[in-house]
Amino acid sequence: MCRDNLCLGTVKLDNPNYGYSSSINKEPVNYKEFLENVIKIGINKFDTSPRYGNSESILGKAIDSNDSFISSKIDNLKINDPNSPKIMLTSVNNSLLNLRKDYLDICYLHQNEIQILSDPYIHEGLELLKDLNLIDKSGASVYSFNECEYCINSEIFDCIQIPLNITDTSFFTNFIKNTNSSKLFVARSLLLQGILVNRDLIKTSIRSAEDIFVYLNKIDSVAKKADLSVLELCLAFIFSLPDIDHYIIGSTSINNLLHNIKCMGIILEPDIIDSIFELSEIKKNWSNPRNW
Repeated sequence: MCRDNLCLGTVKLDNPNYGYSSSINKEPVNYKEFLENVIKIGINKFDTSPRYGNSESILGKAIDSNDSFISSKIDNLKINDPNSPKIMLTSVNNSLLNLRKDYLDICYLHQNEIQILSDPYIHEGLELLKDLNLIDKSGASVYSFNECEYCINSEIFDCIQIPLNITDTSFFTNFIKNTNSSKLFVARSLLLQGILVNRDLIKTSIRSAEDIFVYLNKIDSVAKKADLSVLELCLAFIFSLPDIDHYIIGSTSINNLLHNIKCMGIILEPDIIDSIFELSEIKKNWSNPRNW
């Protein structure tokens, strides 16, 4: 595990209140300085999207994007639309203009419905973008097993972005651990939008709060047994899992990112890992933020 495996998610660059982050530090962030420091500490991968406000432009102005690995996304596509290739070409060109970059390392579809993932016009658009050397790899960000299974079996997708955290390892177990897929897998939602370590808003903001706290109490017990903080346990466990190309983690704090990097060096005992798998492999509706 090295810093090359970490990818900074940029949704917070233009939406600092996204997720359930700590409210301790309310000082405004100098994003140019922050992103320059991100590069300095050895993180050179970035995940962004037109859906993230001005994050692409902020990123493009702050760093030399052509020297960085950047994934972005295409959104607002319709099913069975012959204009999809043209819409996709315009979207990627706009992203590249904002990013000041020649091509996207990965271009994801930001919509996950099977009808979108399997649409022939959208496949045509992805092939066009590759033929024009505007994207290196195509990918999908999935939320369900049937979406993931489709992408694994489809030749059009090179990368699959999956949710992976201490509450839900079902995608890892079903599609990575027990298979020999040649796809690249990228992990997101490592801290479940922050609720695993910042719990103040759960009771008032999330349905099934009572069930979540029952689970978090179990995680607290495992962390105590391992003599780690919950954050350290969460990240050390996820970073220990094999066959993940990179991990997307969102923060606007260099100190937090440095602590996350330190978690890469934590070695968990086998019984701790087994305890986490036993808890996390059970499917939970609340582990998907779309159900909040």
